[in-house]
Amino acid sequence: MGRIRMVATSEHDGELHLRGLPIRRGQQADVIVLTEPTDGGEVLAVLGHDPGWAWLWDDAEDIYTEADLE
Repeated sequence: MGRIRMVATSEHDGELHLRGLPIRRGQQADVIVLTEPTDGGEVLAVLGHDPGWAWLWDDAEDIYTEADLE
């Protein structure tokens, strides 16, 4: 799974054209559109209500512990 954050400007009402993405024709990608600039915290708030991103809050996915900081 890759993550890309980019800012896009609408070229026509309701149309965004994204270029240079590392995906091929027919490959699917999840896209979230936020209409205001964010500091990142709002993105997590949006993802917090999407079951597809529930793994972000799954303790089993945390592979590092406080001991790793030492």
